[in-house]
Amino acid sequence: MRRITVSLDSALVELAEAEVAAGRAPSVSAWVAAAIRFRAQARTELVADLVEQERQDPTPQAEIAKLARVLGLPSSTVKGAIQRPGRRSRQRRAS
Repeated sequence: MRRITVSLDSALVELAEAEVAAGRAPSVSAWVAAAIRFRAQARTELVADLVEQERQDPTPQAEIAKLARVLGLPSSTVKGAIQRPGRRSRQRRAS
């Protein structure tokens, strides 16, 4: 295990301490670690859901073009990000 120092708003510290006092967490550190784990798991599940949604109902090309214009990116970049969220495009590595 590794020790780090973080700064938290007073309200978050009070919340974590209240959770410990109520016996819902063994320590503030454990409560913070659980919160980080929860957020990471939620992100993993969201990405999996987005991948599945894109597989079942692909984003129309017109929407990809619109997103590309708004973001100032090539359509191929946006399409690759939509089809493989969280992964780098294979085209980028080939360069």
